[in-house]
Amino acid sequence: MSPDPINSPRVSQTDDEGRRPENREDRDRVLYVIHHREYSGAELLHLPLMRSDPDALLACPPGSRTEQLAHSTGIDTVALPFRQLRHSGGALETLRSAARGVRAAWDLRRILRRHPDRSTVYGIALRPGMIAAIAALGLRRRIVWYLPDCLPPPGPVRTLAVTLARLRADVVIAISEFVLRDAGRSATALGRRTEVVRPGVDVARFSSSAVEPGGPRAVVLGHLSPTKRTDLALDAAERVLERAPDFRLDIVGRALYRDEDFAFERDLERRVADDDRLHGRVRFCGFSEDIAGSFTGAGMLLHCRDDEPFGMALVEAMASGLPVIAPRAGGPLEIVEDGVTGVLYPPGDVDAAAEAIITLIRDPALARRMGDAGRARVKRCFDAERQSRILGDAIESA
Repeated sequence: MSPDPINSPRVSQTDDEGRRPENREDRDRVLYVIHHREYSGAELLHLPLMRSDPDALLACPPGSRTEQLAHSTGIDTVALPFRQLRHSGGALETLRSAARGVRAAWDLRRILRRHPDRSTVYGIALRPGMIAAIAALGLRRRIVWYLPDCLPPPGPVRTLAVTLARLRADVVIAISEFVLRDAGRSATALGRRTEVVRPGVDVARFSSSAVEPGGPRAVVLGHLSPTKRTDLALDAAERVLERAPDFRLDIVGRALYRDEDFAFERDLERRVADDDRLHGRVRFCGFSEDIAGSFTGAGMLLHCRDDEPFGMALVEAMASGLPVIAPRAGGPLEIVEDGVTGVLYPPGDVDAAAEAIITLIRDPALARRMGDAGRARVKRCFDAERQSRILGDAIESA
């Protein structure tokens, strides 16, 4: 029997009790780099890694929520000014972003010169990785990129990203096999330098006694964006309400980054307010730092993005003992066991998504079995401490 890829981690440099050595004299000192002012899943999942680093230093935008999060958890920071970088919005915006990217790299280069002891630079997401690659030109630094998403569509930005990664990335860490395959399509050499380290959660933070598997309330978790297909969740809710009038949908999250995301959020809110079927049955809950609390009383998680690079919300819901419903594509294929821990539906098929919701509402015993199986799978495959050790080893291998 071939080994389960999720349960076959790379060899980790740990002691006999599974702890990472923290006080080795030859231990590399890392400068972590986050360029977002607003933190999201990729940044949150790195908190355990940075907290385990006895001298962690994070370069991030000053006065940002990212900086506030770091300080609240005892992580030291150094100011890296935020500069808007986009690979969409037309040729003119791309040129402007390129100029801002060079300035951001110069900002980071000055930080590196002030901290020559930081021999490894770890860019958490594609943009920080690209900035780090440019900033460290001519400097003796090891560069590690973390890819929480697929590369941009074919075009100048993707070409630049691949070129910089091939020239200056010592190790690329992908969040999933799906992202690894995407990187490998652009450059075989880049794919060979890429390792997959799936994130994990602290299961103890999630209580299965607080949820109601199969109950007529679904949760959508994540920032609001056309990419996340939050509109499909509303389409599914309309169909479910025709057969289950007591159904409710909670949308936990908000628009974060782009003007089009904020416009999309406003359109969704207007749609609900103007629709007698949805008004009073769909609730926009906004951003919440209490993910576990967002699942209280929920019956299932609904996920809609059809090219999801991983799907942290699925892992968090499963840790809470909830059955999950997600597209049969991308990261969810590596998380969800169809028919065991949840239901996978054809991407974009709103009727199939609605039918999965109805099935779980009408069969709460099935929903409970899926919830129990999902929580067990998270304990087995997505434990935060174990995954953090593997991630730390991947960084040290650069």
